[in-house]
Amino acid sequence: MNLSGDVLCFGELMLRLSPPNNLRIEQATSFDAHFGGAEANVAFSLAYQGDGSSYVSVVPRNRIGDAALRSLSAYGVDVSRVVRDGDRLGTYFFEVGASGRPNGCVYDRKYSAMGLAAHDVFDWSAILEGVGTFYFSGVTPAISPELALACGQALAACRERGVTTVCDLNYRKRMWDPEAAQRIMAGLLPLVDVCIANDEDAPSCLGISHGSGSLATGIEESGEYVRIAEDVCRRFGCRLVASVIRDIRSVEDSDWMGMVYEDGEACLSSVHHVHVLEGVAAGDAFAAGLMHALLAGRGPQVAADYAIAASVLKLTIRGDSNLSSIEEIEASMGRGSGVRVCR
Repeated sequence: MNLSGDVLCFGELMLRLSPPNNLRIEQATSFDAHFGGAEANVAFSLAYQGDGSSYVSVVPRNRIGDAALRSLSAYGVDVSRVVRDGDRLGTYFFEVGASGRPNGCVYDRKYSAMGLAAHDVFDWSAILEGVGTFYFSGVTPAISPELALACGQALAACRERGVTTVCDLNYRKRMWDPEAAQRIMAGLLPLVDVCIANDEDAPSCLGISHGSGSLATGIEESGEYVRIAEDVCRRFGCRLVASVIRDIRSVEDSDWMGMVYEDGEACLSSVHHVHVLEGVAAGDAFAAGLMHALLAGRGPQVAADYAIAASVLKLTIRGDSNLSSIEEIEASMGRGSGVRVCR
């Protein structure tokens, strides 16, 4: 399938604080600051690749909120639909792991401007003007019941207007449990055209489970991801399902592959062996890469190849933002041509 028009991303913009040099939070005497958040990362990546990209959220009207919005608008994201209200921007502390010590995350987002927002603060008739594709992830409805309701209203408005809808299930166990996720997502997925389901997303968000679920043997069990995609399409009517499939040996060492399932057929990318610099927001880069390929009218095989190349490049970049151009991503698709010095 093809996407069209500008892409509007809906989610919470956050401040990320990370101890430098792989330190633990308890050791830190300073923190590196970045702005991000799942949907904001996607909006950024789309704009960086030259696509029409807009963002809607609730952000406080203060200097921190201004700086957060500049981190998007400076790279071409349209933030004119953002509601300015509330007192604080949500924050999270991200700790970069090493070897067998996983990455760590501590949220400080309670009482944030987005978390306190009422569903009716979003005028979807006005917000969706000129939008061709609407994107959100499972993080947004997990924030609060009001935002879950807002997601449902946004999807219904998209269906009325013929706007294509894309959802990354993006399960976050620190935000809600599988029972709550399945209750909410089962009501939203029938209004979603493109679904992205990675690792534990389908079992936790939809109750659909095939294979062992082990991150150590994902690529060997790629056929089970195809079965998940088949079930998602059959149960919820999604037109396309995409997944990141991984074998993870340590924080720094892993293999990555992409899958796109459409019209009963699955397309798998080649496997990328990755030495990871920072394992955050690679799923967001995959979503943006997938949408970029579909906006460009590329078929499912190229979409799988391009999306996973965008994802693995993000693993080499610190911060939430995927500062990878189309040319760099296409070079990475070539399985080696992208490592030559550009001069």
